[in-house]
Amino acid sequence: MILLDFHNKIIEDTLLEKLNNPPAEGKYEGVEITFADFDGVMFHITTDPEQKNLIRVSISIKIFKELAKHGVNEVLKQQYGALLISAESGYDATVQLDLAKPPADKEKVAHNMALLKRHCLSAPFKKVFDDIENKKAPGQLIELQYRDDEAFYIKPEADRCTIIFSVQFKDADDVVFAKIFLQEYQDARRTMSNAPSVTYSQKEPPLELKGVKNLAVGPTTGYVSFVLFQPHVIGKKKETSIDNIMTFRNYLHYHIKCSKAYLHTRMRNRVRTFLQILNRAKTEQGEKEKKTITGRTFKRSDDPQQESQDFNI
Repeated sequence: MILLDFHNKIIEDTLLEKLNNPPAEGKYEGVEITFADFDGVMFHITTDPEQKNLIRVSISIKIFKELAKHGVNEVLKQQYGALLISAESGYDATVQLDLAKPPADKEKVAHNMALLKRHCLSAPFKKVFDDIENKKAPGQLIELQYRDDEAFYIKPEADRCTIIFSVQFKDADDVVFAKIFLQEYQDARRTMSNAPSVTYSQKEPPLELKGVKNLAVGPTTGYVSFVLFQPHVIGKKKETSIDNIMTFRNYLHYHIKCSKAYLHTRMRNRVRTFLQILNRAKTEQGEKEKKTITGRTFKRSDDPQQESQDFNI
């Protein structure tokens, strides 16, 4: 199994190409790229029409207004500083880089700008984790409807927090794969120390969400709960926990699709093996000589037996 990237590869590659290949005469070419990311996020990479050395990366997130309540603007200012400018029309946040004045560490800056989505969605996690680290009183349950039919919830407590994902499965087979896959998370605690607690509930939401309105309930709805204890949310492990928890939903569906593709490949190989065995089992009938009354042999041109052998029927 592999871990998915936390950054956007298109943004990083585009910025590195521009930074590493400056024009000979200082005439920068315009850039206009619009593309989508997971969870309904839209990105827009463009250059200033009048100053093409200024390249901008803008992001549009469905829940940006809710994230603003949990300090997303402060997180972006901390991460980007002077690179953060007024948001482009139709987008929620914009960062700008001057190609004529490239930074000393080009790879680091390009990678950090490619983490724009990650930094936006990390705001509520940072707030809750900081409260736990500073031993502040726990706040209210945080609900973020980051997809049309899915949401995640953060329930802070004094020394831990519970993060719950609601997951919708379009295929009934995916429910079975998810149960088997998530069972490995639970079994991992037997061999790994200090691993977070993971539970999976089908059809019914967990008790931590009691009182939350408009919860999805049904045979194709699942709820995955992670209990992160204090060692997981303080110090250097804080950022690692945020990276892994934010990519969980995509990680789950990615490996479900990989498992299905692997099973289909095994099934096709097994069918091919069975066909080879059946083809080897066919008996070859020898050609019979036909004779006339005078004893001469002959071969019929329309012999049906010969035709069946020629066409391997």
